[in-house]
Amino acid sequence: MGSHREFPDAGQLKAQLERLRDRKGDLNRAIGAAKKTGANTDELINKLKTVSSEIKELQKTLKKQLTVDEQPKAWFPGTPDVPSPILDNPVAGEVRIVDAFACREFLAAANAYVRAHPAGSIWHSTGTTRFIEATSGHQTRYLCALDENNRVIGVLPLVRMKSRLFGDFIVSVPYFNYGGVLANHRKAADLLANNAVSWRDETGAAHVELRHAFDIGFKFPKRTDKLTFWLPLPEAKEDLWNSFRPKVRAQIRRGEREADEVVFGGEELLSQFYQVFARNMRDLGTPVYGKEFFSNLLRELGSGASLVVVKKNGRPVGCAFIAGQGGRLEIPWASTIREENYTGINMLMYWRILEYAIQNKYQIFDFGRCSRGAGTSRFKRQWGASEIPLFWDYALPEGKNLPELNPDNPKFRLLIAIWKRMPVWMSRLIGPGIVKNLP
Repeated sequence: MGSHREFPDAGQLKAQLERLRDRKGDLNRAIGAAKKTGANTDELINKLKTVSSEIKELQKTLKKQLTVDEQPKAWFPGTPDVPSPILDNPVAGEVRIVDAFACREFLAAANAYVRAHPAGSIWHSTGTTRFIEATSGHQTRYLCALDENNRVIGVLPLVRMKSRLFGDFIVSVPYFNYGGVLANHRKAADLLANNAVSWRDETGAAHVELRHAFDIGFKFPKRTDKLTFWLPLPEAKEDLWNSFRPKVRAQIRRGEREADEVVFGGEELLSQFYQVFARNMRDLGTPVYGKEFFSNLLRELGSGASLVVVKKNGRPVGCAFIAGQGGRLEIPWASTIREENYTGINMLMYWRILEYAIQNKYQIFDFGRCSRGAGTSRFKRQWGASEIPLFWDYALPEGKNLPELNPDNPKFRLLIAIWKRMPVWMSRLIGPGIVKNLP
């Protein structure tokens, strides 16, 4: 078990030095008085030498301490606060629930509410739900809780996903890491969740899945096997760079030697982005979204989203999709060509994205979702990011078990193995029709 010494601060050292100086003065006066009377001064002189020696040592220590105090403190990311989706505002009057897609006068107020809510994300917006409906053809609702003055005090976007292959269920929201309830208080949150359950019963859907980054206390079964990583950002990129371990910095520098450039942009980069992304998804055994998916999402999010492409020898070898709102920038998708993983281009790409986040005044970088214990979690942790558990609530009919729509389900392993051997052109052709029904 280790131990450490605690040193007094400069103020304590100065006080101690002052006491020793007073003691030295007393001894000098005592020696002078003894000499006048002819008394023996040897003992007093020895004490004086001891005190003088202590003063010199203390002066050296104080000088060192003052030098340390003058040095700027190294920046450290610390642990980010995760805001609760349910606020503690007082309940006042009656609360009613409306579907903003049916009562369109509440759409603008709903989006303003999401932007102002501490736990609001870009995926809670009405535009994201509209994008899912337009791109994937799913039935949607956008529930708003209203107070007695018709002010929005809570929202819950809902998407019904129905297919022969994967079943019939409701998600808030699919494809992305966040959704679920945002509300001013528990009463509004409960009414929103109850309305989602009512829609489940009306449609005969198997369950409602609500995605949160906070355990808000719903009495529903939960999945907690997923997590994300958040990295608080400093004001200067140099502080972040200096916080990295030497190994991380060395990997970034190698990526700088290997890559031609890292480019940020919009739809003009989509073909290059998709070339890398589709190939990587095939290699992972995962159906790929269509190019139209990303094109539509970029248009919906506007300035809130960008594509990133890394080039080596003139060809794209790495890519990312980044999206931000408020103080948080997120990277929902990132890929590299597997044969280039050894070059450090992935490390370079993330470093350039972190620089971009700092330049654009984001306070948090969100590394995105992964499974607990996966290799990707080690990759994200090395940057200094903190683990953020995800809590996905499932409103199930009585007696039903949690769904198992994940790659670890044995019935999907053969399909994954087959997909990995499929030509990339075929995976692009077949994948979008499958993945649109996967949450």
